[in-house]
Amino acid sequence: MSLVESEVSTMQPRYHYEIRIQKPGKQAFRLPFSEATWSGSRQEAKRTLAVKTNKGRDRFWPDVNVEEGDLMELISYISGSPRSLFTGMIVDLGKSSKGDINPVAYDFGYYLLNNDVLVVSTGEAADRLLTRIFQQHGIPIGGIGRIPSVEKQVIRGKSVWDAVVDILNQVYRSTGIRYWCWIEEGKVFVGTQRGQTKQWKIQQGSNLLEATRKRSITEMRTVVRVIGSDNDSSAILYEETDQAKAKRYGRMVKVVEVQDKQKGSAVALGKQELQNLSKVKDEASVTSLGIDDVIAGTRIEVFEVITGLKGVYTVWGDSHTIRPGYHEMKLQLQMEVSGA
Repeated sequence: MSLVESEVSTMQPRYHYEIRIQKPGKQAFRLPFSEATWSGSRQEAKRTLAVKTNKGRDRFWPDVNVEEGDLMELISYISGSPRSLFTGMIVDLGKSSKGDINPVAYDFGYYLLNNDVLVVSTGEAADRLLTRIFQQHGIPIGGIGRIPSVEKQVIRGKSVWDAVVDILNQVYRSTGIRYWCWIEEGKVFVGTQRGQTKQWKIQQGSNLLEATRKRSITEMRTVVRVIGSDNDSSAILYEETDQAKAKRYGRMVKVVEVQDKQKGSAVALGKQELQNLSKVKDEASVTSLGIDDVIAGTRIEVFEVITGLKGVYTVWGDSHTIRPGYHEMKLQLQMEVSGA
């Protein structure tokens, strides 16, 4: 091996991963696999692990004995000692005549999707309302920061996850601040940013494989009209227009219904909603060599000249493809840059 080859080989991470299956009351066993996809998003309640394996052929590939309800764990040895990246329950199990077996597991976020809510909001702070919802369903809370109030309402016929998303969207609509809900080590967290101890870099000439970026005005609005929420109150409470954007892009109206018909609340909501919507949508994604710690909610530094990705971005969604000796990840980045 030449000196250059030696330097390159030592620079690349030595990927080593295992999948383990745990049946109730039994010892966990290793599941051989050809590919695993580990993924999640800030728009999804749960993280997912989808595995490709097949029926045992010989002593080097034993029979695969997996069932719905078994726990499936993804373990990384990249740091030398074992580290659990994912643990979840198998909820889907596919099989084919060729011997292919495809178990899919969801983490604890699965239970946010499968419990319905009935709760009355008195107009209290959103963090208190969310705490009540989680406690009613026995969902362990890891941490919820202070979050502004939402309007009085009755929430019914929605899953815990949908109710949480709706509440946090109300906060964003009135404040312009994005709060997110995520699961970590079996507990639910709500805040503006996932905690992390290290900021990772992805850059061309090193670990970056591909980068793409697109800007669009398809979701832009230049006028926001606030009206009452009942049939007898369809009069316009307030209308806010971005004159410069309307002149450049045309009038595009967003109608917002509110229960609080006070003029002051309607004005504040209209102004903030227009600020949220009068933007050029900026989307970007990067594909790179895999990093175990980089998942949705993580902040990363990206450098790529042609797309102009230069700076620190939050990961909106991630999909990690893991094969024996290889790990690649594709990341959707949160941009939210105001248009010119």
